[in-house]
Amino acid sequence: MMKPERENTFVDVLDKLLKKGIILNADLIISVAGVPLIGINLKAALASIETMLDYGMMEAWDQSTREWYARELAERASVPLLEGENIILRTFGSFWHSQGIIQAWRHGIWHLTNMRLFLWNGEMLFETPLDRIEALMISTETFFNKERSVLILRSEGKAAHINVNDAAGFREAIEKASRAKMEKPAVKEFALVTA
Repeated sequence: MMKPERENTFVDVLDKLLKKGIILNADLIISVAGVPLIGINLKAALASIETMLDYGMMEAWDQSTREWYARELAERASVPLLEGENIILRTFGSFWHSQGIIQAWRHGIWHLTNMRLFLWNGEMLFETPLDRIEALMISTETFFNKERSVLILRSEGKAAHINVNDAAGFREAIEKASRAKMEKPAVKEFALVTA
């Protein structure tokens, strides 16, 4: 009975493969009845990204990925604030966008400031000044057979459906910011009428 000189597990082999890497140069010809049909010239490198970068491979890809990520981060971080405006609350969420035949949830970061409420995702998706909020209501709606609490905000005669993780807490924060802005309760309950 033969015994192996070394006992390596799959994890050991994979670890060495990712640390050291492997370069494969292969020529393959597929033939039927002695007639060559397909020729394949295969050149491949298999290693971790770190190892490839150490050997000077994939540098252009790495540089472009880092530049793209830096641009995305800068765009998301540059929220357009007005003069004297301070962010009170920031949370991920969405609102129901309905324009013509287009109806969809638009996702972004909700920003509640001392002057307005807006949804930002590199562009302004929704915006309303706090003093124009007429009413707030929490409604239970069903999405994909799952019930969720949705905040319905009425501003300038229009209703906006807002989806956040904590609808009740978001509503309280809007009411508090609105009271602080106007020094009186400007937000009231309303009944949702559906036809």
